[in-house]
Amino acid sequence: MKKGKTSIGIVILLIIFLYFSYIAVNQQKIIYAKNLELSRLEDKIAGEQLINEELKKQSEMIQSDEYVEKIAREKLGMVKKNERVYVDIGN
Repeated sequence: MKKGKTSIGIVILLIIFLYFSYIAVNQQKIIYAKNLELSRLEDKIAGEQLINEELKKQSEMIQSDEYVEKIAREKLGMVKKNERVYVDIGN
């Protein structure tokens, strides 16, 4: 009789071991997938931060007097007071 109880105990322990092994493997798959997603999101954040810095630089540049003067001259054809503009009509 003891041999039968021992066999059942071993089978139960084996089933428990296999169950926990299955759980552990599934958890590792989930962790791996989450780490991949985290890495992708961190890369995206880094890219967005670079874009944000570039936009801040552009915003500062746009607000500068030099930029406003450049746009006024190039796009609007404006000149400073007492300034002469020469136009080459040879071409």
